Parts: sequence; C-alpha cells; structure tokens
Amino acid sequence: MNQFSPKIVTVTKRSMNYGTNHMATISLYIENTPLSMTVKAILEAEGHQIVAENAAIRFVDVSLADRVDFSHTPTVLLTPGAEIPQAVQFMKRGAWGYILLPLQPGEAVLTVNRILGGENNHRVDENATTEELKSLDAIETEYIQFVLRKCKNNQAKAARVLGIGRNTLWRKLKKIHDWHESEGNEQARTA
Repeated sequence: MNQFSPKIVTVTKRSMNYGTNHMATISLYIENTPLSMTVKAILEAEGHQIVAENAAIRFVDVSLADRVDFSHTPTVLLTPGAEIPQAVQFMKRGAWGYILLPLQPGEAVLTVNRILGGENNHRVDENATTEELKSLDAIETEYIQFVLRKCKNNQAKAARVLGIGRNTLWRKLKKIHDWHESEGNEQARTA
C-alpha cells in the first residue's frame, strides 16, 4: 500500500551508457504533472522503465517529504529555491540529496548514476593513494564553485548557503581567480 496520492511512477534502469549493467527502480512522487512528465521523459530517454512499487531510489517533491521514511531508500528531493532549508532538514533526517528546480539538463540522470554507482563526493575514499588526495584548498574551491552553480552565480545567496559573509566569499573567489590566472600564465611560459 502506498502512502502517496500523487502519481507514483517507478523507473527501472536497463543499462547504463557507461558500460555497466546496474538495475534500479525509481519512484516519482511528484504532484506537479508537467514536472512529473518531464522527469519521467528524461529518465526514459536514458533507458529507464516506469513501474510502481519497491523502488531502490525515490524522487520526491519536497512538499511531500514529511510523509517519507528515509531509512531504506535513497531519496532525492525536488525543491524550489525558497524551500532549500526544508530540503536540508530532510537531508539531516536521511534524504540522499536534493535537486534545485527548475531542472538543469542532465542533473536528474547524473543524480541517479551517482546513487547507482555509490558515488558521494562528501565521503573520504579510504583506499585513495596519497597522489589521489586533494588539499583543503582544492576541496574548498570545488565546493564554492558547486554552491555558486546551484545558486545560479548569486554570490549573496551562495554566501548564505556556505555560512560565510559576502566579503569573505568575494576574497575566496578572488583567490581562486588569481590562482587560475597564475596557472594559465605558468602554462603559457612553459609552452
């Protein structure tokens, strides 16, 4: 018995374009019919098949997330920008992550592939060699750039998400920019 009244769609991944044969079921708990149809079409275009129950992955409207048990199934929340704080609260309760609406090309498929592959950029690879490890500056730079993309380059919003002041973010961005410029100059000198 399902606990949701919106259209429930489950998707099975037949084969990945990356040479793997992962199979997964994905349920869509989305009240907004156009959004539901869009996500369904995106996933079907990648070879997924729609089914109804026993999902391995769920896509859920953040407005419906209070009815979800996050303990057994990776759950991706679909959230408008104004509801990001609620999405973060649900992540603290066990949701896998969220996708900011409106959807960006490839984001739903990338999220599914990350879940299927067990990829989580926030975990440390215990088997990494010292050559594969990143410095804190490199990790910070990647994360700042990620947050800026999610905030559509709105620096004030990104600073709030990062929990730092706008001036601090500006200084960090200047440092990143200066570093990239010096790298470019170094490459030009050696070429």
